[in-house]
Amino acid sequence: MEINSQSKEVLTNGLPAIARKARTALRSLKGIFLYSIHAFWAVPVLIAIRGLRPLVLVRVGAFRFERIGHFAADVGQRKAETIVDRLGRKLDLWYLPDDNKCSNAYWATITRRWLRVHSSVRYLVFWNRFLPFGNIHFLDSSGGYGSRDVYGFLEKAKLRLPITSDEELEAKAWMAQFGWKETDLFVCLSVRDSKYLAKHISQYDWSYHSYRDSDIQTYIRGIEYLVSQGIFVFRMGKDMAQEVDYVHPRFVDYAFRKDKSDLLDVWLFSNCSLCVTTGSGPDMISDVFRRPILMLNFLPLQGAWSWSNALIYPKALKFEHSGRLLSMQEYLDHSYTETSSYKDAGIEVNDLSDYEIVAAVKECIDRHEFISKARFLDGPAQKRFREILMSHRSFRNHHEFIHPEFKLASTFLDYAGVSFLK
Repeated sequence: MEINSQSKEVLTNGLPAIARKARTALRSLKGIFLYSIHAFWAVPVLIAIRGLRPLVLVRVGAFRFERIGHFAADVGQRKAETIVDRLGRKLDLWYLPDDNKCSNAYWATITRRWLRVHSSVRYLVFWNRFLPFGNIHFLDSSGGYGSRDVYGFLEKAKLRLPITSDEELEAKAWMAQFGWKETDLFVCLSVRDSKYLAKHISQYDWSYHSYRDSDIQTYIRGIEYLVSQGIFVFRMGKDMAQEVDYVHPRFVDYAFRKDKSDLLDVWLFSNCSLCVTTGSGPDMISDVFRRPILMLNFLPLQGAWSWSNALIYPKALKFEHSGRLLSMQEYLDHSYTETSSYKDAGIEVNDLSDYEIVAAVKECIDRHEFISKARFLDGPAQKRFREILMSHRSFRNHHEFIHPEFKLASTFLDYAGVSFLK
């Protein structure tokens, strides 16, 4: 039978609009039916949970897992919290939403190994909203601080990846094909662009925070420096816009390899010697496992990961009318989360040059004594940086525990000049 052009379009692009709407409606009806059926056990259980409150506080919640940054941070911080606080008379129950939207299936496996996770908890979460006193039994996966570890749980808990011996062998065998040995240093490089969100969460217009994107090609000099020091570099990413225009035996453009996997994503970020990142999301895995972090082209400065062993080099913010670099106080005052807000405030957002990137990379390598054992000494500027940060009116909304190695790059402070910290 011959297929006409309209039929071909349906076969190629999926169901026509009317069929998709019908399918969505059927799913909604199915969902209503399922939640109604499960109310027969969920509501009595929730009533019993309220009755048990004097003895034990049972809480129920779900993890956001469509974006690996929130997923990794929230799971890691909640696990660390159970170790540090031991939660006393509390019993926390979780569920993971639709597996089809999971950003990393292996991290979902880690979640189940660490925490009490069961699919039936979704019905408790749903019906908990309709019964009195529901708020106290609801779990916010982000801890109420937008996935920020303001209490320093991660630093206190020192989590280790709960990996099986077979999974560990698989990851190390993959690494060995590049000539990597277990004594070799390796860096994960994570440079944000717009492709992942546009492809995987396409129902939103993500251009509002394009100020966070960077050009991967400007990082090549930094890569060259690292490999020249005998360090392996793995450029990370699930779906990236550009391949790196650089070839070297110790450089792997992992983002474009066909043999990448969710297991390798987690293993690489959790075991790297250093994570060089723009604050892209997957780097939160490195943060969970306390890997050193170099944050380049990072904005907004008020959102810097103060609970981490992180060296920060932000993008240069300059007033359009004068070309003057903003001061530290002005960086904090203008900590916008939308590209249009910088434009409306008359502020230019300038990416780091390749020379600035390599200078920051060298500083970070020296600080961690990866090559030379000469101790990197900080001057009074770092102390002044903290004083301004901690005295800012929005400090308590974003920070509390501050890691002793959380610092602004000295190379940036040298570039900014003495007026920056006044």
